Amino acid sequence: MDERLKKRIYAFYLAGALNLILGCWVLIHGGDLKQSTRSIMMLFFFGFAALDFWFPSQLKKKYNEEKAQFERMQREQAEQAAKANGQQQG
Repeated sequence: MDERLKKRIYAFYLAGALNLILGCWVLIHGGDLKQSTRSIMMLFFFGFAALDFWFPSQLKKKYNEEKAQFERMQREQAEQAAKANGQQQG
């Protein structure tokens, strides 16, 4: 896998962990806040944590699909070149 993609995936996991920590902190220590403010903050942090953990799986899936498509195109080009060489010789 490409190093840039790995770094991006690790950054999303780090951001997700940070959002989980902040969401738990608001859940545990947010008693001084109004209930509506506390709920909005928890939804914000837990929602972004979910996105931060979901998005890397989508990046991996897209990377694997593009890699498979690239390999398929290379095989097709190699087959076409082999056919062209066979026709030239025959």
